[in-house]
Amino acid sequence: MANAFPRRSGMTVWDAIGTGFDGGFVPLGPKNVGIGIACGLTDKETEWRVGRVWEVLRNLGPTAWTKLSSGHGQTNPADVSPEAFALRSFVDLSAGEQSIVLLMRALVGRPQLVLLDEVWSGMDEAMINAARAYLRTDGVAEDQAAVVISHWEDEVPWGVDDGLKKFRLLGGEGKEA
Repeated sequence: MANAFPRRSGMTVWDAIGTGFDGGFVPLGPKNVGIGIACGLTDKETEWRVGRVWEVLRNLGPTAWTKLSSGHGQTNPADVSPEAFALRSFVDLSAGEQSIVLLMRALVGRPQLVLLDEVWSGMDEAMINAARAYLRTDGVAEDQAAVVISHWEDEVPWGVDDGLKKFRLLGGEGKEA
């Protein structure tokens, strides 16, 4: 997704995250949280989506990673609040910031299956730690499954105690590890 996601002038962090609900690349709806698949969103659905965007922004935005890096993250301290970060232009973000926004986009709609393919690409250590902590606690619900595609086992945020199952591709064949 990171390579395919459009870098349009004028698209904010909020807009990029909001496209995750309906899966498109254009912010839609009066609050830029989509229009729903069938016949539009009710006020209650729109309210839930807006609240959900704020939730991922609080848990994965600059406030989460600057706490872990003692304020030495890639974001200017003036832009640390979720409100300020939500208004930033997506194209003006660093590669790591774009990656974490796209992670927010992938998680915001609580899809049944989340594919995390080389998800940490471009993120600094504090961003990775914040994302791993969120994924282990609230980021993936009981009714969701996550597939982590990685070359490095230590990049997986969960362990066997969390229900982790490992598969390896060996000689073109997938085998449980």
